Amino acid sequence: MATPIVEPTLAELVERVGAELADGSFSAESAGRLRALMNRFVAFATQGLRVQIASDVTGEVVERFVRARLVDGSAPAIATLHIRRAAVRLLFAEGRRLGLVDHDPTMDLHLPPRSSLHTRPLTDDEVALCRSYSLRTLTETRQPAAWALAEATARSAEIARIETRHIDLDHGRLWVPGSSKTEPRWATLSDWGMVQLERRLGSMDRPRPDTLLICAEATKGVSATSSASTAIAQTLRRAGLHLEPDVRPASVAAWAGAKAHAEGEPIPRIAQMLGVRSLDRAAALIGWNWRRATPGDLP
Repeated sequence: MATPIVEPTLAELVERVGAELADGSFSAESAGRLRALMNRFVAFATQGLRVQIASDVTGEVVERFVRARLVDGSAPAIATLHIRRAAVRLLFAEGRRLGLVDHDPTMDLHLPPRSSLHTRPLTDDEVALCRSYSLRTLTETRQPAAWALAEATARSAEIARIETRHIDLDHGRLWVPGSSKTEPRWATLSDWGMVQLERRLGSMDRPRPDTLLICAEATKGVSATSSASTAIAQTLRRAGLHLEPDVRPASVAAWAGAKAHAEGEPIPRIAQMLGVRSLDRAAALIGWNWRRATPGDLP
């Protein structure tokens, strides 16, 4: 194991965190984009503001980077503000997890909402951020496992009912039992999600097939649903996304659906994947306005 850096420079912090991003927890595209933004932040802070040491980074430094104008002098779009903040927030979240820094200079930086939706899909960068924040300690298994289930489209009421027998790691899938608002279905697990569920199962003391995976200590029903919802909400809170009016626990399942749609899956398949009973509901959940779609966007 490498010797810990006591007072890392920003460049050293990015180097260490960048190695973590490349370990397979994130897609190559997402890891590359985040690493590029982190490097831009280092250049901005060190060359423009003469801030060299990671512990010297303040909220003002981050805000100046997030709101910096583009090369052509124009103001950055709201989406750009959010992506920049997410990259710096992930940098310090991973840095704290590695014991390299002990503060988060982004936590008091509030931005306009990304959308006017009641519930919007998370972005890939926000999902990467939440994965990091779900892993509070090396032994934490419950919250990352709950996040993994949400990434596989399970909602709070469904997470509350998922039992150990519903996990099929051999085939990388999960049986989602459905709820009063959703249909039962098979769901695909991400590679990151499979690791977290394997850790969760390994931490449980001889569970029966019907042992609840996330809410084992809660009574089945309303209290279990509340417990599952809280597990997701706490990760969103630590990631600083709880203050965004268009982000809710269902935003995680919405991310999975929006991602599949962007990769070419038609709306009927998205509806089946999300367990919803109407195409309109599926479109609304992923933030796709089919009435304004161009011919090339049609399913």
